[in-house]
Amino acid sequence: MSKKNILPEGTRDLILDECIIKRFLERNIDGIFEKWGYKEVITPTLEFYETFNYNSQSLKEEDMYKFFDNRGRILVLRPDMTIPIARVVETKLKDSKIPIKLRYTSNVFRVHASLGGKRNEYTDCGVELIGLEDKKSDLEVLVLALEALKKLELRDFKLEIGNIGFFNGAFKNLDIDQEYKENIAQFIEDKNMKSLEDYLDTLDIKDEYKKFFNKLPWMFGDKKILEDAKNIAFNDDIKENLEYLEELYEQLDELGYGENVTFDLGMVPRLNYYTGIIFRGFGEGVGNTVLRGGRYDSLIQASKKYIPAIGFSIDINSVIPNVNIYNDLNNDENLCKVFYGAENRIEAIKKSEELRREGFIVELLPTENINEIKIIKGGEK
Repeated sequence: MSKKNILPEGTRDLILDECIIKRFLERNIDGIFEKWGYKEVITPTLEFYETFNYNSQSLKEEDMYKFFDNRGRILVLRPDMTIPIARVVETKLKDSKIPIKLRYTSNVFRVHASLGGKRNEYTDCGVELIGLEDKKSDLEVLVLALEALKKLELRDFKLEIGNIGFFNGAFKNLDIDQEYKENIAQFIEDKNMKSLEDYLDTLDIKDEYKKFFNKLPWMFGDKKILEDAKNIAFNDDIKENLEYLEELYEQLDELGYGENVTFDLGMVPRLNYYTGIIFRGFGEGVGNTVLRGGRYDSLIQASKKYIPAIGFSIDINSVIPNVNIYNDLNNDENLCKVFYGAENRIEAIKKSEELRREGFIVELLPTENINEIKIIKGGEK
């Protein structure tokens, strides 16, 4: 096959019905965010590499598409939307009144391992609530995430909540190199129990720490897991983070979302700018994570002080094959075909405009051996 007909690895074309569904989902999700008072922001597809590399260490260099501009500076296709929004807040919105509520619909780009089945380009619809600490904003964002998942019309969806403070709290009085901490986090996030156990045995730490970390990959499930976690909580930081998750669950349950909420205390995402609650959304039949988000209080800085923030994004592309609303989108009653001959071209165009004003989607079809205009509406044959 000619190279001109081959796409780069990790990308794909969306055509016809897929485009209809994608645009419908984008409008629906964006509409929810707008009704909650979030203002739209559009950032460039291209950013300086330094924007993602400076002081964040949140993304690996090999995960980004990099190239040079005409001055030799390194550019990247944005691999994330939170960091560009942090840049916007620190510059153009630095004097804005708090809180700042922003929304976006943007393509992002990540280099994934070959043959891993993951897309390297996908569309994120997301929000960022900036300027309010956890107890003033976490609940709002979690409810908005649940409402967005509901809008996707998935058969069964769950929002899985964790707290990076539960993991970090264990290190409060533990003198250990950052490299060891990152390795432990990776084993826990991957739920690689045997490798985690073997690795911990090589470290000179107390047994209570080993017991705690070995248990973390198993600490997921419904609200009962929070009670079980109290049995391995050995300091006040860990206990306080558990109590906060309990408080959030009670509030979400009171609002009617209890059945859609689960917990994973071993959730330790690779993006290391998270500082508080972290969460992921799943839907039945969707193999990938649909939604990702969390709190990041140490990323956005203004006037030498960090600004608290929380946000999430939805991977629209992951939902398209599983969406259950196509029949509503492709309603034959809204379709109309106008057949016409060469002598009736002008009249046919005028008639098609009348039909469009009435709300029809009209397709003009020039036809040979016809001396009149023929209109077929909806499901007519």
